[in-house]
Amino acid sequence: MCKKYLFTFLFLFSVQHLIAQNSLPYILDMVHNNPGEKPYVTKYNDPDFLKSQGFTGAVTHWHINCAITYDNYRKNLLPQGEEREWIESRAADIDRKLAEFHRAGIAVYPFTDFIVFPRSVWKEYGGEITGQGAVVGTGGSDERARKPDLQSKRTQELLVAQIDGIFRRFPQLDGLTLRFGETYLHDTPYHMGGSPIRVGEAGIEDHILLLNILREEICVKHNKKLFYRTWDFGYNFHTNPQYYLAVTERVEPHPNLIFSVKYQQDDYHRMTPFNPTLGIGRHQQIVESQSRMEAYGKGAHPYYTAKGVIEGWPETRYEIEFGRHCFTGRLNEAGAPRGIRDILSGDQLQGVMTWSNGGGWQGPYITHEIWTDLNTYVVSHWAQNPACTEEELFRAFTDSLGLDDFNADLFRQIALLSVEGVRKGHCNSYTWNDVWWTRDEFFSAVANAPIVNDMLKNNLQDKVLAEKREAVAIWQQIEALSQQFCCTDADLQEAVRVSCTYGRIKYQLIEQMWRLMLEEGRYRLGQPMDMKTVAEVINRYDGLWQEWRALKLSSRWCATLYTDMAFRNQKKGSIGELVDAWRERISKD
Repeated sequence: MCKKYLFTFLFLFSVQHLIAQNSLPYILDMVHNNPGEKPYVTKYNDPDFLKSQGFTGAVTHWHINCAITYDNYRKNLLPQGEEREWIESRAADIDRKLAEFHRAGIAVYPFTDFIVFPRSVWKEYGGEITGQGAVVGTGGSDERARKPDLQSKRTQELLVAQIDGIFRRFPQLDGLTLRFGETYLHDTPYHMGGSPIRVGEAGIEDHILLLNILREEICVKHNKKLFYRTWDFGYNFHTNPQYYLAVTERVEPHPNLIFSVKYQQDDYHRMTPFNPTLGIGRHQQIVESQSRMEAYGKGAHPYYTAKGVIEGWPETRYEIEFGRHCFTGRLNEAGAPRGIRDILSGDQLQGVMTWSNGGGWQGPYITHEIWTDLNTYVVSHWAQNPACTEEELFRAFTDSLGLDDFNADLFRQIALLSVEGVRKGHCNSYTWNDVWWTRDEFFSAVANAPIVNDMLKNNLQDKVLAEKREAVAIWQQIEALSQQFCCTDADLQEAVRVSCTYGRIKYQLIEQMWRLMLEEGRYRLGQPMDMKTVAEVINRYDGLWQEWRALKLSSRWCATLYTDMAFRNQKKGSIGELVDAWRERISKD
């Protein structure tokens, strides 16, 4: 046996030995489908694949809370008809899928919206279970959204019946993963409901009440696992350590009760502090990590996130202001956690949940999962063996692709360059950020208007544009590296190259967008305009869109493109609207 293969064999043997000794208990993956769309077609729905990758469980998007009839509460509460038939059909489909996961040895903890009830339940008991105030979360936009009154005795009875009904109907189920911050009803046409948690201080009492009911019914009575997701909006359960402890200290720990927390103090964004609710309190925790973030391309181009998850992002060396996504000008506190490896010394961390797929709305849609695979592999395998370094796990991944040493190094250079190529393209380092200005397949110019005003007021525009040019230079380097990348898998080689060109075009477009947004800011302030420069920006913008469309036609491995619309295809406030306004001004000049 040659030295190279002997080394590889010994390395893999030692890794497997360490995994057996040091693996965190919960290594989960979640495929969260876009609300109202066809489910993702991905290997991460295959339990045999998950097993081969070392996952111990899956957080499935089956709407299992909508697959019960409530006959255990009152016989025939749901009469025969379309509603009941839909529920029974959903339950039969879950039976089949659940059996497949268990045959593969994968535990199942479905993603669950509690207190989402069938229409018939709301028709019968709506007067008793409807709370005051608007539904908080995206589900509030649906006409079937309802604010449950968690303090109501009837609501609590129905919640207990819901839990009991789930485990009676699916006794082999391993547990549940609770969502409370948002409620999407797009795929459950016969159900109504919403988050039961009130805003403000009242929300603390609601969490405590809900948690103690769920602990008793799920963890104790049924001896099943409960992963209680802390995700919400604002400075509350998910991001506020005082709020987190105010809730969790009034709930007794239980081996079956685990809190699920995103690793950043907000959603999955750059220029965001590490989450201070991690590594505190008396309860077990798992960390959620998104493999293809909706704000940064959704896997359409390289974006290496796993290193930031494990070790911390480069920008977290500095102190970042929560909510404004800007530097304070100071170094971060010495010893402050920046990545999940920094909280290993405590007893709280018990695993990870990778989101291999999901987050956001609509596109871009990918046809090759190389960048999803990289991020999911490194984070999940780190949880299997936290003694391994990020670089060791990265190399294990490139070995799994069959890359030789030279091309493995090229691939790593591409991945590492993407970390700051993305941040410096999307965000800015000199003032605050609207981190949602570009997300999914959309660009919103109006979101940046107040930020542009701040840039102009403080004469920051030259620095900001220099940073955009730097981002473009990074992406040009990434593209050049990809054109040197070779492997025996022709599809992989093409997918890597096309995705890198996709990223280069996107960030060149973003540079032109920032130039135009700054010109719009000057226009609003009544400052002198250089129409010739603006015309050059728009010509460059148009040419890049043309190049992007040609790239899409050139390869089946190219992801779908962005649009020039704002979030959810709104013309108002979009980059397209801004460009059209400037076209008209130029034509009149």
